[in-house]
Amino acid sequence: MEELIRLRHELHRNPELSGQERATGKRIRFFLSRYQPHEFYSNIAGEGMAVVYRGKEPGPTVLFRCEMDALPITEQSDLKYKSNTPGVSHTCGHDGHMAIVSGLAVRFFENPIQKGRVILFYQPSEENGSGAKESIEKLKELDLLPDYAFALHNLPKYKKGSVVLGRYTFSAASKGLIIKLTGRNSHAAFPELGLNPAAATAEIIQHLLALPSSFKYTNFVLVTLIHVKIGEVAFGTSAGSAVIMTTLRAFDNSDMHLLSNNALKTSTQIATKHGLAIETEFTDDFPASVCDPQLTDVIEKIATEQKKEVVYLNEPNRWSEDFAHFTGICPSVIFGLGAGENHPDIHSPNYDFSDELITEGVDLLESIARKITNS
Repeated sequence: MEELIRLRHELHRNPELSGQERATGKRIRFFLSRYQPHEFYSNIAGEGMAVVYRGKEPGPTVLFRCEMDALPITEQSDLKYKSNTPGVSHTCGHDGHMAIVSGLAVRFFENPIQKGRVILFYQPSEENGSGAKESIEKLKELDLLPDYAFALHNLPKYKKGSVVLGRYTFSAASKGLIIKLTGRNSHAAFPELGLNPAAATAEIIQHLLALPSSFKYTNFVLVTLIHVKIGEVAFGTSAGSAVIMTTLRAFDNSDMHLLSNNALKTSTQIATKHGLAIETEFTDDFPASVCDPQLTDVIEKIATEQKKEVVYLNEPNRWSEDFAHFTGICPSVIFGLGAGENHPDIHSPNYDFSDELITEGVDLLESIARKITNS
């Protein structure tokens, strides 16, 4: 336990952003070198790593995924292990998730599984949505695609150590939509000689924000305006271009498909009506995290046996998780581990992962692995 806490503090002290997790990977490799995995693969989707422990008998392959990247947030704390990197911090708890998965290496080294394979997967670039999808392609090349996949995420506002499950979907689908409008500049004294996209921009924004109520969807959908730019800061020039950025969100992947199409159709119709050229682009694409019901039942039973409180979400989390890509390739579950009712929210500058959760998480994941592999 103490060595896992030390590892967590070291990772917390040295956070790295998505795609830059080189030193993080080095620290994890050094820690794992003492626990002699049967196979070790690096450079997966960048700095990602797959650590394999095998049983002597054939059986299923079970993957446990943790995230490696930190956030561009300045930490506000007096911790002895406070972030050394200006403007970057582990304020989502990925340092704790890595410590938990690393704890499995200790357990499986000391008490090996008997059947199948367990893969400890350290995934880069979760926060920008690119890591899981790229990782899956590489895992396929390495013959490391799992039969089952699991991940956990600490959740403030829930009782510490409780297990939080989704009845079907754990977290929402989301994607960014970038809309670029091109008109024609003119002198600000003669705006009629140009083609200013301001009116079209206002109309597009109004219609995009109204999409959730303008069409029929199966479940919750949301459009959030995050950025708008019209023209340049030049008081003698009437604007000739504009950029609109929104985030689309839905609990169901089918609703996300419909919402995306509606957003494109609406924006294009308005731009065309105003005589503007339009370019659109989707980015940061996260599917919904759809959990396997049978595996969810397994986790509930294990949590109950360990005398942990089990809570089912009333509705999916509105935030997104790129572990959702794993739920599309094999039976999978992502679940929550309660961080405490009064614990600061993730992505807040005073957030810190609770060390008490490390053993709780290791116990859960180890039991899941042994149950699935019958080891």
